[in-house]
Amino acid sequence: YVVESLDEHVDEEVLEAVNTSWDDLCQLQYTSGTTGKPKGAMLTHGNYFSAIQNECDVLKITHSSVMFCIYPMAHVGISWAIAALRSGALCITKNKYTFDEYLDVIYNYRVTHATAMPPVIHSIISSPDLVKNKLSTVESIISGGGPLHKDIWRKFYKKYGIPVLNAYGSSETIVIGTGTVIRPEDYAFADRFESVGHPVCFSEVKIVDTSNPKVVMDKNEQGEIALRGPSIALGYWNRPEANRQTFMDDGWFLTGDIGYLDDDNRLFITDRKKDMIIMSGWKIYPTEVEEVLIAYDEVDEIAVFSLPDEHRGEIPVAAVIWKHESDIDGLLGYARDNLARYKIPRKLYTVEQLPRVNGWKLLRRQLREEYVGY
Repeated sequence: YVVESLDEHVDEEVLEAVNTSWDDLCQLQYTSGTTGKPKGAMLTHGNYFSAIQNECDVLKITHSSVMFCIYPMAHVGISWAIAALRSGALCITKNKYTFDEYLDVIYNYRVTHATAMPPVIHSIISSPDLVKNKLSTVESIISGGGPLHKDIWRKFYKKYGIPVLNAYGSSETIVIGTGTVIRPEDYAFADRFESVGHPVCFSEVKIVDTSNPKVVMDKNEQGEIALRGPSIALGYWNRPEANRQTFMDDGWFLTGDIGYLDDDNRLFITDRKKDMIIMSGWKIYPTEVEEVLIAYDEVDEIAVFSLPDEHRGEIPVAAVIWKHESDIDGLLGYARDNLARYKIPRKLYTVEQLPRVNGWKLLRRQLREEYVGY
């Protein structure tokens, strides 16, 4: 009930408290469906408790902190807001906002811990006249929902000096409940900009062969990322086949993401397994190509995806949002100078916007469907 109208409900039936255990179901969190039909991850009270503890530890929030959480309250991103409340901090939520409103909330409420997504951080870099000094109280920004291009990340940190906590996890792991994160202290090392950090407390990460999860890859070798820890979901609701393919009997969860661990056990994300392009046997990771092409001066945003090809199976192509005018020849020349030949997009499409889930997660599947036959 709304606080102002509580007096109208004094005669309502009082709900009885129910004791719950660690393993009792708390939430059915449906996945975003970026690579297929959404699935309901069965999350327990214990999953949430572990996730919130880890987030409190990472953020180092106190009772004097102010958290601004823009993630949907019906999504596992709510765990960041709960972590703030558990620490006695003020938490501000806002699911719909303009970029100006986002900055105004941070400035007016003297926000110390902000949440964001890659498009928001990109907008901050692109709009210094709007930002001005509105981030002066921010101690850290959490970035989630997709990869943050390292060039954007570097520019942001160089200009504002605010650590971006690049969190890795999923609906099935309650964000970083079982996953990895870049912590502020990691910023002593420049190459941290390319990593999503170390495992959080009680979490395990390993890299397995994409076709045989029993085979563990060596350090610096790419494969599928597997996670194990206290925030792994029980499985998917009424999806036995998906459970067999994703949740292993020994507790490991196959994320569907491609990456590798370096010699210091830091995790690097390459791409989604289902987004990987195989052209004449060559493996191409869209995010890796995007990391290179986003640095071209005239490119504002870019998405690399696959299209079917009669002779090569698949080919890489790209949808581009330009900063000013279209410069296809210039971008292709830049690609030839900076990419292996097989990674160069065979076609470029000029677009006004890229399809995203709730404005953040990129939908390559939708791009593939839209441009098949072009």
